[in-house]
Amino acid sequence: MPSLIQNPRRHDITFHANGKIDISAHIARKLSLRPGDVIDVVVDENGEWLLCVKFRSGCYSGRYEGTVYSTTKKYRSGTFRTWCRSLCEKALTAAGQVNRLRCPCGEIIERDNKLYITIIYRCSL
Repeated sequence: MPSLIQNPRRHDITFHANGKIDISAHIARKLSLRPGDVIDVVVDENGEWLLCVKFRSGCYSGRYEGTVYSTTKKYRSGTFRTWCRSLCEKALTAAGQVNRLRCPCGEIIERDNKLYITIIYRCSL
């Protein structure tokens, strides 16, 4: 029998052409995100993209690109959103997409007492 679900894997992070970045609750829990945290995407020596928390809320002053806020009232278990047009443009260009890039995420990596999650940007869902 043929399956009606083409791709059962759900996306974890979404990059939009207008600069909006949506982060799933699953990834937010893994990174222990709180409103006001600043996220960053770094590229390791193998060319993999890694999502991490650059600054925790309350530990910095000023305004930063990549500051997340909760999209639900239950911010401990909800989804998060941020705006960073330059990061979205780089992600869309690297993946060859135009309007939206929905990416799954991989394993958690710990380096220098910091948590990183790999973004599988070459596999758009």
